[in-house]
Amino acid sequence: MKKHNFILTALIAVAVIAMAIVSCKKETENTLNQKNNIAVQAFDFRQIEDINAYLKDFKAKMTESKDNEAFSLDDAAWHLASLANRDFCRINVEYNDVQFDTVAMTVNITDGAVLLSDINAAYEQMCNEIQQFIKGFNHNNQNLYFINMFINANGNAKIALMTTFTADSKNWEDYQWYFPDVWELADVCDYYFNFAGNTQYPWNGFGKTELQRILNIYEHHNLNPDPYATVYYTPTQAAVFEYSTSNTDPYGSPFDNNSRVFAKINTTNSNNYTYNLSVDEMCYCLDSYLGLGYDYLAANSIHPLERPANWVVKDSTAIIPGIWYKHYHELTVQYGRLNADPYNPDPGN
Repeated sequence: MKKHNFILTALIAVAVIAMAIVSCKKETENTLNQKNNIAVQAFDFRQIEDINAYLKDFKAKMTESKDNEAFSLDDAAWHLASLANRDFCRINVEYNDVQFDTVAMTVNITDGAVLLSDINAAYEQMCNEIQQFIKGFNHNNQNLYFINMFINANGNAKIALMTTFTADSKNWEDYQWYFPDVWELADVCDYYFNFAGNTQYPWNGFGKTELQRILNIYEHHNLNPDPYATVYYTPTQAAVFEYSTSNTDPYGSPFDNNSRVFAKINTTNSNNYTYNLSVDEMCYCLDSYLGLGYDYLAANSIHPLERPANWVVKDSTAIIPGIWYKHYHELTVQYGRLNADPYNPDPGN
């Protein structure tokens, strides 16, 4: 009888311990689940009546948030963009030209959502990026007009910025970068383009190679003091010019964002881009590319007899996944120092 009582007592003890372990495990799981349980807010901006009051309250709320309140990626992006437009943009301004730019940043993602406290941190980062962007304004009366925000599942975000500005009343047909006037440019274009009978100038085909050919044959330097001497180059430096904010045309160009180098944005999300440069656009490229090469030399020359020795035009494509392809030329100018050797009139023999 005592033996049976002992066995029964032991079984009861084991059961109690097992129940305690299960109970403890459930409490731990519940605690973890409660900790990781993110309350994603249901949000519909169409229900907001007073947007100014809403954004003001939201901005104050996010700076004080310490709980697990969260928003979907799209809703977080909407709030960031709306706050930025309220704090930085004006649309009631006069302008006659626009510019589009993107700035990359990161947003912390938690279980596919953005915590309110992380929206606050993202907005601080966004404001810093926008303020740095504003410091680079280089147009008359340039103004932030519209800001949008895109966040992907990895937390990579892009700030899309549209700015407006007042361009000079001149346009690219009225202003030359290299040629002294439009009449000389027209004569050169008639000789190289119109008289040649070519009507198709693909940006990444014959248009590119023909520009490179003409750039290299247009300038001839007859600086030989001795007709029996050999003149040759020794390399000095090289410069690369491409689609960027530093190579924009304040008078307007035929290319996207007033680029002085050929640039077109392709929003079809396809790399198979066909574009034929017109004769006018070929003329613009010739004048602009020569101007870029010689203006750089005027500001950065390292020898009195330094000249452009070689011009190379390449086609390039920048990819912004899911948004667009950017197709553009990359102009490289290799400079050289002119040298004369009177004792080697027939090099190579």
